[in-house]
Amino acid sequence: MAADVAFETVVTGAVAELFWDLYREAFEPLRTRAAARHVLHREEFDDELADPRVTKLLARDEQGTPVGLTTLATDLAAVPWVSPEFFAARYPEHAARGAVWYIGFTLAHPGRRSTRTFMDMIDALVEHLARHRVVCAYDVSRFNDDSLRFADNLRRHLERTRDVTVETVDRQSYYATTFH
Repeated sequence: MAADVAFETVVTGAVAELFWDLYREAFEPLRTRAAARHVLHREEFDDELADPRVTKLLARDEQGTPVGLTTLATDLAAVPWVSPEFFAARYPEHAARGAVWYIGFTLAHPGRRSTRTFMDMIDALVEHLARHRVVCAYDVSRFNDDSLRFADNLRRHLERTRDVTVETVDRQSYYATTFH
């Protein structure tokens, strides 16, 4: 069950609506599992899908139905919680040519999670990133790192298939103090 994967600049209408439902299903658990807000509000979600500075990688099944989505900001100014200055200071040559990009989120329809859809999307994304010789940043919640080992699995896949350097560039810890 291979997915047809294509890049688009704007996603609206019925396709955006379908992905909003999938997005809520996929990311809703993070509302209580991550201290930082990892879940977009509906308006933010719609804005991101309509923003041409954010490339959308869409996976479609054999009937052409959308079943997977990845967002990729090719302009860090499109990501409100990211500091373009942070990345420009660390990757000045890449920043000078607009080659510091940010992965927003990736999701696949629950019925496609046991298929190659997710990996088809990752492989297409990696090919796109390598072709443009970018620095690609992303964040992973501690919950997803601890329970799914997402970052480690992605790093291993990248190192098997590409000449890359994967590094942790920042880490934020959240603390709570209970006064008795």
